[in-house]
Amino acid sequence: MSTAPEDNTRPENINRPTEGSPQPKFEPGVATEPPVTPEDPGAAAGGPGGEELDHGYDHEFEAAPVEPRPGGAFSSETLSIISVAFLAVTVLSGQLLEILTSMILVGGQAIDPNQIRQIEMQIWTGGAVALLTVLAATLALALLNRGTRNWARWTATATAVVGFLFVLAAATAFLLIPDAAPQQMMPPVME
Repeated sequence: MSTAPEDNTRPENINRPTEGSPQPKFEPGVATEPPVTPEDPGAAAGGPGGEELDHGYDHEFEAAPVEPRPGGAFSSETLSIISVAFLAVTVLSGQLLEILTSMILVGGQAIDPNQIRQIEMQIWTGGAVALLTVLAATLALALLNRGTRNWARWTATATAVVGFLFVLAAATAFLLIPDAAPQQMMPPVME
């Protein structure tokens, strides 16, 4: 058997479409059905041997239905980003950790009553933002479904845990606030 072109006696491909004849159009991502020929009796009925095949879809080439992704302001992705923003405010302000450290170092020594009011206000503010972090992350975790992206799951879980730790730090700092020092009366200054 020779492979030389002059030894090949088979005809060339004559099934080329002629100029002006309709050409098939292929679009990416669109499934097309194979043509049904009259010589294939099973194809006309939907399967080999003429039986109807049921795949649960309209036709054999249709993709499985995909659950739509949640969207909008109350999606899991949005709430996990919001919880990261609240956590960033809590961490970057540094109030809670600084106050907790100060209360541990003071060790129950009496301090000025005016300072106690300021410290309590800072703890309440930092604790409230940390609590908002936990609430947003918990709500993001509650709204999880099959369509939720993995990064939203991880972000919501991490911010919920870290936010909860900051809430505990705020509660601990609040409990460690020492008593107010008694006011000392200063004698009037005489000139």
